[in-house]
Amino acid sequence: MTLPLIPHSRPCLGAEEARAAAAVVASGQIAEGSEVAAFEREAAGYLGVGHAVCVSSGTAALYLALAAMGVGPGDEVVVPSFVCAALLHAVAAAGAAPVPADIDPETLNIDPADAHARLSRRTKAIIVPHMFGLPADLDRLAALGVPLIEDCAQAIGGEQHGRALGSIGAAAVFSFYATKVLATGEGGMVATASAALAERVRDIKTYDKKGDRRRRFNFKMTDIQAAIGRVQLRRLAG
Repeated sequence: MTLPLIPHSRPCLGAEEARAAAAVVASGQIAEGSEVAAFEREAAGYLGVGHAVCVSSGTAALYLALAAMGVGPGDEVVVPSFVCAALLHAVAAAGAAPVPADIDPETLNIDPADAHARLSRRTKAIIVPHMFGLPADLDRLAALGVPLIEDCAQAIGGEQHGRALGSIGAAAVFSFYATKVLATGEGGMVATASAALAERVRDIKTYDKKGDRRRRFNFKMTDIQAAIGRVQLRRLAG
């Protein structure tokens, strides 16, 4: 039996995105380059944070944020019980254990009281998705004294108390998959106010030209994706 597809969302793409992508192809520089650097600057400015790092996906962004924060074997990361599997995969890839906390039935976001009950001496971070674009209770979660990673896969453009979602936690991650608010086909981003954390993300996301044996990956975004993302960001901001 073939199950019917349930429509998710249609990307808002047009002629400007097509021209931007075509210009990159014509330039011959299609890997990570000046378009990625420009997208990072513009996204950081839009969010009001010091640093944004483009990566290959939202899942990669989650893993890189955890790894850059030093999360590893023996550690625990609190996550909501209603969650995309990518969060669990990223925590496991970092070598840590995901600890589920219940959600608020009104917002479907993580319940700060239950998150508090799940904390232990091994807790290194709480991943906080803003489900369906609804802001989680960041004030109460921040009061727990554990670094927050905002998952803004569904929430770019949102605000809480006049601050952009993605600018409040120790780090924030974004997905630019085709069904997301800002769509580049594939892609993601880590945003943070910490120069040191951003530098660690940049270090881990590529293994090129490194002189040691630390484990690194190829989690780079292409200039084609970034060019589309820059147009999408202007649409969002406008």
